[in-house]
Amino acid sequence: MQLWQQHQGAISRALLANEADPAARQDLKQDIFLAIHQAADRLIAAEMPRAYLFRIVHNVTVDHIARAQRHKWQPLDDDMQQQLLDGCPSEQLGEQQQSQQLMLAVRQLSAANRQVILLAMEDLDAPEIAAILQISHGAVRVRLNRAKTELMELMQHGR
Repeated sequence: MQLWQQHQGAISRALLANEADPAARQDLKQDIFLAIHQAADRLIAAEMPRAYLFRIVHNVTVDHIARAQRHKWQPLDDDMQQQLLDGCPSEQLGEQQQSQQLMLAVRQLSAANRQVILLAMEDLDAPEIAAILQISHGAVRVRLNRAKTELMELMQHGR
């Protein structure tokens, strides 16, 4: 419960980045909370509990996205975009326009690149991201580099 409360902001941002529909987002949040509750003993015993928590969030979100592929996604409206930006580390850059452009660019990344960059934006380090996504350090570095390069291109072209 403490980890949930400690990382609720990051979990909420992940929810907002991956689900536009408020009702579906609430269902996803409940699914994540249930999965965390069911894995409480393993979470407490984990070598890296924070990474294990985000791994649960990632796995439940991936399952949700896979189920949602059968349905059409709705674009985020302006209010939803603002909620996503509130409290986001990128907002500390100072200019709201740049933050909005960044989040729009993040949404355009592939699912793999989006997931790794969102975790990096939550100040997770490469070993934690590797543990969450169950990939190697090298794969994390490659995805981060690709995501950063793609983000820079998207930001420069204002897409």
